[in-house]
Amino acid sequence: MGWRLGRRLIIGLVAAAAALATTSIPAGAAGTTAAAPQWWNRGTIPLYSTTAAGGETARMPDGSVRTYLAVSGKPAYLAEVDTFSGHVLRQIPLYVPNPASTEVPADTGAQGAWGVSVDKFGTVFVSSYGFGHVYRLPWQGKLEDLGRPDARTSFTWEGDTDNAGNFYFGTSEYFGQAPLPGGKLFSWNPVTRKYRDYGDWGAKYGYVRSVEYARGKLYVGLGQTAGLWQVDPITGARKEIPLPAGMPIDKYGYQMEDEGGYLYVLFAGGTTGNDSWVLDLATQKWVRHIPGYGGQTISSADQFKRVYLVDSGELKQYDPKHGTMTGTGFMGGAEQADKGGLGAGKGVGRFVDPRTGHENIVGATSGGELWRYDTVTKQGTFAHLDELVGTPTAPRSLGRGPDGRIYAGGYFQGGLAIYDPATTQWTSYPFHHQIEGMVAHNGKMYFGVYPNAQIWEFDPAQPFGDNNPKELFELKSYGQERPWTLIDAGPYLAIGTTPKNSQLNGAVTLLDTATGEHRTWNSGLVDGANQIASLAYRDGTLYGGSLGCCNFDASKYPGQVFAMDAATGAIKWRSTPLPGEQGVGGLTFDGQGRLFGMTYGTVFEMDPTNGALLRSVKEFDYNWSVVASFQPRAVNMEFDPGDGYIYASNGNTRKIDPGTLVDQGPNYKAGFAAVSPGASKFYVQNGVLLEVKWY
Repeated sequence: MGWRLGRRLIIGLVAAAAALATTSIPAGAAGTTAAAPQWWNRGTIPLYSTTAAGGETARMPDGSVRTYLAVSGKPAYLAEVDTFSGHVLRQIPLYVPNPASTEVPADTGAQGAWGVSVDKFGTVFVSSYGFGHVYRLPWQGKLEDLGRPDARTSFTWEGDTDNAGNFYFGTSEYFGQAPLPGGKLFSWNPVTRKYRDYGDWGAKYGYVRSVEYARGKLYVGLGQTAGLWQVDPITGARKEIPLPAGMPIDKYGYQMEDEGGYLYVLFAGGTTGNDSWVLDLATQKWVRHIPGYGGQTISSADQFKRVYLVDSGELKQYDPKHGTMTGTGFMGGAEQADKGGLGAGKGVGRFVDPRTGHENIVGATSGGELWRYDTVTKQGTFAHLDELVGTPTAPRSLGRGPDGRIYAGGYFQGGLAIYDPATTQWTSYPFHHQIEGMVAHNGKMYFGVYPNAQIWEFDPAQPFGDNNPKELFELKSYGQERPWTLIDAGPYLAIGTTPKNSQLNGAVTLLDTATGEHRTWNSGLVDGANQIASLAYRDGTLYGGSLGCCNFDASKYPGQVFAMDAATGAIKWRSTPLPGEQGVGGLTFDGQGRLFGMTYGTVFEMDPTNGALLRSVKEFDYNWSVVASFQPRAVNMEFDPGDGYIYASNGNTRKIDPGTLVDQGPNYKAGFAAVSPGASKFYVQNGVLLEVKWY
């Protein structure tokens, strides 16, 4: 289904019988007995986007200029664009089926790609995420899947080629059981058609985030602790390049470009702003600091070694010899300037327009726009590539709004989809942010957005537009990254967050939506490294549950519960109810004031006055010792006063009797869930919205 930015999509869906075949229903469940709940398949959640994480522009063997953009989706695709006409020539799915593959997890196609590189022969390499494959597109040839370089490779990051067509790139190795290894450096040889493994830098460096080939050497940018190394591609010998003096190390060596004898390095992430530096390749010394440079690519250098790059949203000319930056004033036009300008420049390059003979600086954006700036006339153009097809994106979050509608957010820049149970219609909007958690509070909908733990507010009574939703604040300065858990906490919106990859402590934030004041606590909540995975509120006290399994330093701690005075922030008690369980993903109170919790496999009750464990029931065993990553919203839990049961999900739907802690069933396969009070609950099942009417 095609979808273009700015277009509102309304889909009328038929319910129930027509779509039964796509929904996983347990034997003997819906429709077979009077006691079983009714259920409906409400169709595929219509989340679409045109999002290009990676891109490159190059002159091809026939003299033409092409821009290649990796558009995220399921699967992602590689768009080949005629740079000067803006015509999309091909859209090539990044998926080559291989029935003989024994990979685990099984490949179903790339979900996107941060790395697009073009060698001097016109061969395009795409380093992807989702299943960690590298793809190769020979000039005027067919797409080849070069496979996963290692069994544990989950991400392949931005790379570069040498003059012989060898491709060098880095990875993250996140498939498989804990403990996690560090990211690795690889190359692929077009003669042997094999990968070479140069090894990792230790678990401290989970990301070999960028690789650049310059003057016969490889330059390797590491994260989530910043590092930069020079590697000999023949011998594998390594030499560490000291980081710029005083630069925070809780960053990634995010992106690199070499031009005119200089290496331009963007260090991103962490608790402070992005930092960009210029390394003199001859002296191996840092010579310039360009803090406004936003990546991703730069133009080729002229005879004076000057390049064009995007700085603070504006196209500028940079002279590394003298350290001078000269603005062009071009930010994509007045409307785009109001939105932040050109953003991170994808596929920035310097080419002569064959129609005018003028030098042009060209580039693209992550939203699928192509721009050009004529250095002779000093005029620029900026336009969306309407021929790009919007791609489906995976649901990332689900919640019931104050208007009774069901809201779904998508992965990466996957948009916002809203289902109206009254009309069985979907409405989709182009919201270019990854929503990790959401909740209704005081008539508004609140979204927790990655990165930097941004909090957004949406008023469903007002039209969706430029300032609705609106960003309220972010928690980057507190070291926070993902706001998984948002709840209505009386006068407050309560937020539980996961820290950045370089940090060890999650946080709790209380927002007074009447005054706009927010307070954050990112230490002293529980013992040891943690993420805040669940929250509950009652009578002025906030209760929180932690996830201790999956910290950046590979430490593991049991899941804990704490009680905090919402007025003062004082911790009343801390408890470890089940020492063998490393995460408490659900907390809720029933109508009698009893406090219940859920790990991934166990339901329990605690004394709300002191945190003492009162009883527990194990639903299934879960081996936390081998868990390397865990999605906090894999567990959802809420008491419903309408029928007196606790509704939850932990891979399956759960209907729990508070009196016995016994699951009443039936159990439907379920991922994200909206289990707030109401006869119908809603669940994500393989991208489909499942509605179950429980009473």
